[in-house]
Amino acid sequence: MMDNLINSLGMAGNSMIIAASAALLFFGAEWLVRGGSRLAQQFGVKPMIVGLSIVAFGTSMPEFVVSLIANVWQDSSTIAMGNIIGSNITNIGLILGLSGLIFPITLHFRQIYKGLIFLFVISVLLYLLSLDGVVSRGEGLLMVILLIGYVIYLYSHPQEIPVEDVDNNLGTFSQNLLLVLLGSLALSFGAWLFVKSAVWIADEFQIPKMVIGLTIIAVGTSLPELATSLVAAFRKHGEISVGNIIGSNIFNILFIMGGVGLIKPLDVLETRSIDGELVKIFPHVQYLIMMSFGLVLIPLGLRNKIGRLTGIILVSGYIAFYVYLFYGRS
Repeated sequence: MMDNLINSLGMAGNSMIIAASAALLFFGAEWLVRGGSRLAQQFGVKPMIVGLSIVAFGTSMPEFVVSLIANVWQDSSTIAMGNIIGSNITNIGLILGLSGLIFPITLHFRQIYKGLIFLFVISVLLYLLSLDGVVSRGEGLLMVILLIGYVIYLYSHPQEIPVEDVDNNLGTFSQNLLLVLLGSLALSFGAWLFVKSAVWIADEFQIPKMVIGLTIIAVGTSLPELATSLVAAFRKHGEISVGNIIGSNIFNILFIMGGVGLIKPLDVLETRSIDGELVKIFPHVQYLIMMSFGLVLIPLGLRNKIGRLTGIILVSGYIAFYVYLFYGRS
């Protein structure tokens, strides 16, 4: 019934569903993080642990839920794969670039270089593990174990975690529980609608699902990171913008790719029509672009600043990536 409704809405209707479901993803993550953080504080959990667990996982939940639904229930694993790669590119190229354009970001390289190196290493690891065309359950388990180790390391090195001010308005237990429930429902329903309409657009206009995941879905699921980073930039808390981006990209690889692959093996090969024949192609270029965007943060960190010129370069690189996706592919 829902499939028939989606099919009958056409491009205009499905575009409206994409926008509405993106809003559900944004507010769902916001409510989940706010309610969960306040509940944790009410039970005496330290703010640092809240930031490491509820906030970090909560802002990654749109990507996780969308990727899970795409891979498990919609059998569209390339949408899930494109979402993860595209989100990491969007976080650095668009979000960090815009943050630098709003207000130049001062960095302390000694505080972030370990995270940058770890991000690059796991990006290369993901590429190598994916070369056989699938992220297996065993490989997913390996990533989840690496994530647990990463969280334990951060817990033992709290000085490396840039955090926002603690929310002192905790509300009541029932209010916070309601926020968690509403956030979870909004995330789940929004993700389901998002994937449904995205699949329809891909099929209707014969756009590869990998491209849909790399673009529309990647931007939509990155809205929590966009809001967090832009607010931090306006408040001149540049270290929070950068820390948020690095942490989010690490979670995207280890939590989302690992978690989704652990639940169901994730096919990473892109189906493309070449000379009228459907062929399976490994997305080497997309992986390499993702790794390049991560690698570029290292020299930026050494300069201890992301200024407006750097912001322009990052955003321009992100736009060039879009141009390649739609015009530079064979």
